[in-house]
Amino acid sequence: MRYRTDYNPSLLAGAPQILELGGWHLHYLAFAQHPDDPRSPVLLLGGAFQSFRSFAGEVGELLAEHPVILLDLPSQGGNLQLAPELSLAQLADLIAAFAEHWQLPPLMPIGLSYGSALAALFAARHPQHCARLLLSGITALARQGARRLLEEGLQLLAEGRSAAFAQAALTGLLNPLQQHDTGVSPVFRKALLRQMQRLTPAEIERYQQNTRRLLSFNGFERYPSCPTLLLAGEHDHFTQPWEHARFAAACSNADCVIIHHADHLAQFERREACAQLYSPFLRGEALPIASPGTSRLARSQLLQLDKRHEPRAPALQRRASLWHAEAGEWPVELLELGFFGGLLQGQLPATDGRGWQLRLADQSQHPLLSLRHDSHGLAFVFVHSDAHASAALAALLRPAMLPTAACA
Repeated sequence: MRYRTDYNPSLLAGAPQILELGGWHLHYLAFAQHPDDPRSPVLLLGGAFQSFRSFAGEVGELLAEHPVILLDLPSQGGNLQLAPELSLAQLADLIAAFAEHWQLPPLMPIGLSYGSALAALFAARHPQHCARLLLSGITALARQGARRLLEEGLQLLAEGRSAAFAQAALTGLLNPLQQHDTGVSPVFRKALLRQMQRLTPAEIERYQQNTRRLLSFNGFERYPSCPTLLLAGEHDHFTQPWEHARFAAACSNADCVIIHHADHLAQFERREACAQLYSPFLRGEALPIASPGTSRLARSQLLQLDKRHEPRAPALQRRASLWHAEAGEWPVELLELGFFGGLLQGQLPATDGRGWQLRLADQSQHPLLSLRHDSHGLAFVFVHSDAHASAALAALLRPAMLPTAACA
């Protein structure tokens, strides 16, 4: 591969180079300090709403020591080619085909959010092509609550309810109860919300295809064997810290680091804290035992993290009701209530379907999805598709938050 040596952030917004493999178009940009740099390149794979421009800061920093390749597979980032028939594994195989075509030395992928699943599968399926692996926001999707919310997002888009979809997706990515700690500005939140509200029909189709790929993924048959680093935002509710730790435990040579004061977009919210780990890891050096703004988990801790991620308090007003347009209204008793979900009891009909709302004593109404109904009660997650209802719930919970936690 011949690398470009004229890197400037403005180039990330320009037309990419395109490699065609078996009818599939792979968009990429490749930079280095020398056009024929023989070193292992860093490969950047972004999330669902990211483009090459999202990595302007990272590319400039990484180029001091590594070649850098940005890659958009079909239906990813700025690549508009639809690929409904391709699975996650097949997309990961395209990364290997890209490496083989250019006869690249083993790659060092950095996979973020959706890109983390692709990077991890590439490393597991093609170990000869992967030297080191860095993941953040790992979308293994073992948690039922996350899967139900992704399924609900698909339904909202199919119904043309883009505003409700955008609000629900934003709340999952940027934890609003922790925005004082993460420092995410209202301006950034509004900009991301507008971006998701204004998805074009083609962008919606790509998002739906990518989400269906995630939901149809049955899990890893084998895990990466190369040196692997997972970065988890301590407040990330969509891909929770314990899920990162479990993934690290399944790998033969992995570390997991908690990034303080961050949620799902840890690498952007706490760039310095993440960058101080990137460099030594990619150079093959031992990670620092302690570094500002992070906590490195010992191997013995990886399977010990509490799955109870969200603080919940006993409901101040235990009386509430569940309402459905067809099933009617049913009185319930709230046992636990948190911003993302809770636990209630009551004599209820089947609640597996959509359309249920929790009506609280303050008259606010909150769309929810049932997770399980057993002798302990009905566990549920909130959809958060209504901004006003979410704000009312946050205001209700803030004075009563306790250190005890529960998670759906």
